[in-house]
Amino acid sequence: MKHLILTTSILGLILVGCEDNDSNNSEATDTEIITHDIDATNAPGFYFNLSSGSEVDSSSTWHFSFQMISVSLGQSTYMMPSLILGATYAAEYSDITFDETDSSPSTFMSDYFQDSTVVQYGGANEVLQYDMQSHTVSVRNPERVFVFYESLNHKTYKLQFVEYVGGVIAFKYNSL
Repeated sequence: MKHLILTTSILGLILVGCEDNDSNNSEATDTEIITHDIDATNAPGFYFNLSSGSEVDSSSTWHFSFQMISVSLGQSTYMMPSLILGATYAAEYSDITFDETDSSPSTFMSDYFQDSTVVQYGGANEVLQYDMQSHTVSVRNPERVFVFYESLNHKTYKLQFVEYVGGVIAFKYNSL
């Protein structure tokens, strides 16, 4: 009987000692998304619903999209890729990192964009910028973190727009 108790005790200590101590097991992982080429001939915009975590049709509920918009420069009109905000509140933060952001900043309600067009091409907080010298589009300040509040489900998300290459945008997001 003593042998059985001793064996059970040792086995219990081994199992407890080998338990994974990772405290982040319950934490959701970041989701990385790569859009289709929005710059291709006759390509639709890319519309994204944060709640469902998926691309949706433009007639569905969407929180942001990437679209080609008409921009007048002098006597000419050009199609420029732009971030368009949908059914959401959004704010930009340059003083926090994506990985360290685990809750909505306390100043969010005073920080969110009153004018959603500021993130579009040419706006003060544009996400996609066009370089007139090299004739290329890129993500402006990709280290910025955007916080989106989706009022229908009362959920908050963090987003980071990582890269733009040839009409394709890479971004990552996670719920807060």
